[in-house]
Amino acid sequence: MPKEIHALNKEEQNLLQTMASNNEEKKSVHEELEKLALDDEPDTRLGQGTLSFNEAHGVHSQAGAHIRSWAKVPRVTIGEDSAGTTDVTNGEILTRPALKFEVVSARTVDQNNEKKHVAYTVMVRKDGIQPDPNPAVIERRYSDFLELYESLRHEFPSLMTHLTFPKKVLLGNFAPGVISERSAGFEALLEHIITEEKLRESSCLTSFLQGREQREARQWMVAQRYDQAIPLLENSFRLLNKLYTDRHPVVMLTLCRLVASCNADPTTTSAERFADLALRRYEAVSDADLLQFYVPLLQLCVRLWWSLGRDKRLLEARLEDLKRRGIKVDGCPTLLDALMAMDQT
Repeated sequence: MPKEIHALNKEEQNLLQTMASNNEEKKSVHEELEKLALDDEPDTRLGQGTLSFNEAHGVHSQAGAHIRSWAKVPRVTIGEDSAGTTDVTNGEILTRPALKFEVVSARTVDQNNEKKHVAYTVMVRKDGIQPDPNPAVIERRYSDFLELYESLRHEFPSLMTHLTFPKKVLLGNFAPGVISERSAGFEALLEHIITEEKLRESSCLTSFLQGREQREARQWMVAQRYDQAIPLLENSFRLLNKLYTDRHPVVMLTLCRLVASCNADPTTTSAERFADLALRRYEAVSDADLLQFYVPLLQLCVRLWWSLGRDKRLLEARLEDLKRRGIKVDGCPTLLDALMAMDQT
């Protein structure tokens, strides 16, 4: 999770001024908004994008393996009568399709290292006129939902008054009727949360949605197993990108981790696509904690563009402009090192 936003220092103010001046040279507001529409989300459909798992012998990712196996779950037909929601970010008003949380499957987990329980697969998708080509999935158990519910009820009691939560039962946890009732309760909880801004922006929701996957991805990054981190980060980015605005700190941090991991993995071809997306979104970022990754991102893209035979002069010119404005450019850590250092603090 990003640290608390701090006051901008002189160097960060200069960086913001530079990025603002660059924005004035961009296309019209309508063209920029078009980039932020649904189609701006990278196409990472299971089985068609980069969400694939080629695990080495003896290596197993529990979360990753579940994401992979979920590709077999049938997609649900989306209705055409869903209302949209409105987001405001950096002065831009965006109409987004409503989100739909659906428990699409449940399975009994009975392993030696953990107590027998039911794991629920939740699919998160944009509920618009057209089917969402990039649904995201997470798997959680009853205790995870209960912790989320109790944390929100403790922090925001007035917003959770009229919401009921499935009760614990001493016997029959694995009965179809109990699983069905709980699934409906879990869906109601999540859909209530996203209708309330304070609940949606709470840290406990972010932790519930992606804390487990992000921790595992960071462990793979430390082990330099970027091929294992990438699918987790990609699914995480797709989920967070649906729930929050395009330049929300948790979305941008996940995107930066994805770019750094893709760039470090010689077997993937997705680095350019995600790096392009990160550059475009950074043009309007104003979060002080995110600015520390802008120069490393530019430097990564310069090297990547060179390796791909793309023109890197505009990126080099931007770095030179930042340098003239007093922003540190030389001797900066790589994007991967900067992210790893932040995770260790």
